[in-house]
Amino acid sequence: MIYSMLNIRKSVASLAVAALTATVLIAGSQSQAIAQDKPIKIGFPNQTEQAMLGYMAALIVEDKLGLEVELAPNLGGTAIGQQAIVSGAIDIFPDYTGDALANMLKEEPITDPAKAYERVASQYKEKYGITWLAPTKFNNTYALALKKDRAEELKIDTISGFKDVAADWTLGSSIEFAGRPLDGYPGMAKAYGFKFGTLKPMDIGLMYTSIDAGQVDVIVAFATDARIEKVGLKVVDDDKHFFPAYNAAITVRDEVLTAHPEIADAINSVISNLDNETQTKLNARADIDNIPVDKVAEDYLKEIGVLK
Repeated sequence: MIYSMLNIRKSVASLAVAALTATVLIAGSQSQAIAQDKPIKIGFPNQTEQAMLGYMAALIVEDKLGLEVELAPNLGGTAIGQQAIVSGAIDIFPDYTGDALANMLKEEPITDPAKAYERVASQYKEKYGITWLAPTKFNNTYALALKKDRAEELKIDTISGFKDVAADWTLGSSIEFAGRPLDGYPGMAKAYGFKFGTLKPMDIGLMYTSIDAGQVDVIVAFATDARIEKVGLKVVDDDKHFFPAYNAAITVRDEVLTAHPEIADAINSVISNLDNETQTKLNARADIDNIPVDKVAEDYLKEIGVLK
């Protein structure tokens, strides 16, 4: 079983991450045929939800379908992973519609989940020879959040509500969000017509400890992150509808699907049924209960009868 081998493979793959990143930067050929007997390379960044989807895909492909899998965890962010699958350095990658629109296609955000999925699916197929499998039901979009008591005191219910205080406040965000021009901080500041006095890019996990300790005033959270409730945060309304849809899906190189068409139905039967409530609970097991992400993925697949 893949779970019993994950520690070995993680060690090997982690050592290879730097080499993989370099390969991505110099680019590889995405048109190389995938031999039937070669392992299927599955990569994902060190982000709870994305890693969980990656482990689910790996468990399904190896344990359910009996195909050999090689893991490449801890990729340096979504953009690195996207470049990795496009270049052919990896074969499978869990992605988000909003990320693909902004990072790879360089297109304006699309807030309608169905339209966003249709756009990225068609463009990836045409440009890169990559298939987007069925999307999740959950939409893990960005969400600005502050402590509940402070929101009530200042009567802040929307992003626009920060306008009068933003100049004196500090916003904590992920490193990626801070620099993304279309769906990140620059785009949000332009859409809403104001900036925060200080922007502090940081690791996603640190955002929650930072706002809990009063080191930042607002954070850019994720809709399915269970730590929102744990830390006592209020998510305010995106009243200008700036943030795009971020439905997740497993992306697969077409060469892999041609060699192993059974992968699509096997993964779709699981991933397409993940809704906000289910994914938030799974995220909580990892981020709050401190259960290893790969174990959470395995337990869930056993719970729903995919694995024995």
